[in-house]
Amino acid sequence: MPGEPGRGAPFTGLRQAEYFLAVVDSGGITAAARRLHVAQPSLSQTVRAIERQAGAELFERTPRGVVPTPAGRALVEPARRLLAARRAAGRAVSDVASLRAGRLELVAHASVTADPLAPAVGRFRRAHPGVGVLVEDAPDDDELVYALADGRHELAVVSLPLPPSPDLVTEELGHHDIWLAMAPGTAVAPGPVSPAEVSAMPLVAVLHGGSARHAIRRALAGTGHEEGAGGEHGAGRGQGGLESAQEVRSWAGVVTPRLGSVIPLVLTGAGAALVDRWYAERIAEQGGVVRPLAPPVRAPFGVARRREPLSPACRVFLDILRETCAARSPGGPGPEA
Repeated sequence: MPGEPGRGAPFTGLRQAEYFLAVVDSGGITAAARRLHVAQPSLSQTVRAIERQAGAELFERTPRGVVPTPAGRALVEPARRLLAARRAAGRAVSDVASLRAGRLELVAHASVTADPLAPAVGRFRRAHPGVGVLVEDAPDDDELVYALADGRHELAVVSLPLPPSPDLVTEELGHHDIWLAMAPGTAVAPGPVSPAEVSAMPLVAVLHGGSARHAIRRALAGTGHEEGAGGEHGAGRGQGGLESAQEVRSWAGVVTPRLGSVIPLVLTGAGAALVDRWYAERIAEQGGVVRPLAPPVRAPFGVARRREPLSPACRVFLDILRETCAARSPGGPGPEA
């Protein structure tokens, strides 16, 4: 028998394993060739190649036909596991493509997590319970754009605008109305509040406030916060007109890196805050005083992605997110003034 014992792996590919098992299950080369729809000489050549690679005879002829030798019988189970793994891999890919399994990974600004991201994720999970969802916090906007462009993230749900990039496409899906939220018992007249009134209050601000802070800065320009809010001639603005951390600290009494910290800070009297209507509603539920702004201040949001086709899960989620945004009220859910 050509070859040396233990020379190497008996199969160089899945087809060789399939051919080997066909001979085992059919009891002969001729029957296996018919089953596989291949020429008998070709199958015989493949069997000899498998035996050379295994370094042992795998079949012997008996009155009952071609049967595995002890070495051949030892190879049957590993060959079946190999083909089973191939079938499992195929099913796994099919399950992901059909959204029966897999994972949807998103990156999002905190300002859009409650509205509209949460209801869209809820709808997606109800429709496709086998697909897990991971939502990561969006990093600094410049880093987020870089991470999208180089493929680390596929789809981002974000406040707009983002720093421009030729590699990305953005799509606006709606906006948040910005409300003023104050501590319980704050004396303020009913009805909308003007930017001039806001500018006289100590404010709580989010360090990375995205488009909401951009909109707030424009609203406060010309009310006494021109320099701190970075008016049209303000220096040090980042891409997209967003303020630097130093500029935020110059006009806000309290600065926090986490949007979720705004609620307890407002409720304990650290300062007033300009928040979207969802956060205003949470503050109002706990006794805070909330008012809309006049004229209205709006912060747009949407999605950002590379200029290439999305994965099946991302594509389906984006459609659900679009439907969710189209069905929401223009400013989102919110309290009564």
